[in-house]
Amino acid sequence: MDSTATQGLRPGDPAHIGPYRLLGRLGEGGMGTVYLGSDEQGRLVAVKVVRQGLDGEGFAARFHAEVAGARRVASFCTARVLDDGTAENGRPYMVTEYIPGTPLSRQVATHGPLEPGQLHGVAVGVATALAAIHVAGLVHRDLKPANVILSMSGPRVIDFGIARVMDAAQGPTRAGEVLGSPGWWAPEQVNGDPVGPWTDIFAWGCLVAYAGTGRHPFGRGDAALLAARVLTGPPDLEGLPAPLDDLAARATDRDPSVRPGAQELMIALVGGDLSGPRTAQVREGAVTAALTRSWDPPANVAEDATRIADVVPAQAPPSRRVNRWTLGIVAAVLALAASVAVLVRVIPSGRGDVPTTAGAASGSASAGPEEPASSASVGVGEWAKIDGTPLRFLIAEAPNCEWTSYGDTPSAQGRFCVLKWALKNDASEDASVEASTVTLVDDQGSEYGPSDVSDPAPTSVSALSSVEGFMVFDMPSGRTPARLTLAGGAVEITF
Repeated sequence: MDSTATQGLRPGDPAHIGPYRLLGRLGEGGMGTVYLGSDEQGRLVAVKVVRQGLDGEGFAARFHAEVAGARRVASFCTARVLDDGTAENGRPYMVTEYIPGTPLSRQVATHGPLEPGQLHGVAVGVATALAAIHVAGLVHRDLKPANVILSMSGPRVIDFGIARVMDAAQGPTRAGEVLGSPGWWAPEQVNGDPVGPWTDIFAWGCLVAYAGTGRHPFGRGDAALLAARVLTGPPDLEGLPAPLDDLAARATDRDPSVRPGAQELMIALVGGDLSGPRTAQVREGAVTAALTRSWDPPANVAEDATRIADVVPAQAPPSRRVNRWTLGIVAAVLALAASVAVLVRVIPSGRGDVPTTAGAASGSASAGPEEPASSASVGVGEWAKIDGTPLRFLIAEAPNCEWTSYGDTPSAQGRFCVLKWALKNDASEDASVEASTVTLVDDQGSEYGPSDVSDPAPTSVSALSSVEGFMVFDMPSGRTPARLTLAGGAVEITF
């Protein structure tokens, strides 16, 4: 799927799929057609509709089961799966967030190998995405350069169309069928051996080699020739900078047991050591220091991201905003993942019982009745433990206050400020989320509650799991967010 350029709708194309309005075609894939669409709030989405011939009862059941699994995947470095259903013509579809950017395949084919810094960013981003996919119990099975989008917010892995639940006793794949794309198969896919996370790691090594050298590590040729080379010959990794040369060599070992896991790759990419025990941890400070470097996208990515201007609403939703993304959030996630083997997803705290309109200049939002045992004051990208609960809270990035409207809703005060949050349940049991007052305080001391356009608050967070969305505040244009408090002041985040 090419997420940077759209084609007009063709005769016979539907105007809507389910509740989604279609704006144009993004491209064709092996499974069907991908459309650029918008949801009922005007937010851009990618709608993937399976092609004719794959819409039988058996395939539909497999498709919806896979989408249900994909919705468990944390959205760091991936395209978040939002919805699925069946169109009026009986064809299944799924909906993901729309990621404007340039496919890695086209970037390398047009502009050549990535610069070392960009290459390292891709290696980290894709390894992070695989870690999230694997923690959710899935295998991508079709990781390739066309399924990695270079966006202004970092590399994002897309297309979970043929991912399957790893622990399924018997999968729907027919005997002799090889899932994935020719040339990007791992040895076990060619041989019909068990497929698992180790299969995606092999593809990661091939992808990093391709991005860093501009050539496939097993050369050119038809599917049969490439499959034979994968089974018999070593990959060509000449020209890859350290430590990527060593990591790619380990990742493409024909023996799956030798390949590192996705989290081990993440640790190694930020300076950790893979020579010790496979369960070895790294210091949180080392991870944080290494991952707080900015992602510098290739120069053409910003241009590519604007090519859909003719079909995109004038005010794109903040979740699609083109900006520079630092990896400080991923640093916190990685530190947590290294200790509890769970990645988290960014979510809004939600409205709870907070005011739904902005406070007046003198302030209208109160701190609430709660009397916390202790208070946690943190900054952007830092985790805060909510006392008395197994929950951790994170504001993922600084407030984005550049929006005069959010979807179809105009700002009443002058502009919307959007916050991207994370809430994670560390316990082995589900945790309920109590309604609590959330207050945004500006630089002049005025207070604001979240707007109605904020995503609904969760009532609970599953064990070792998370949910996601945004919180939106309506405030005057001349004010600057200074801090946010919740849980009766038990948690304070300064910007």
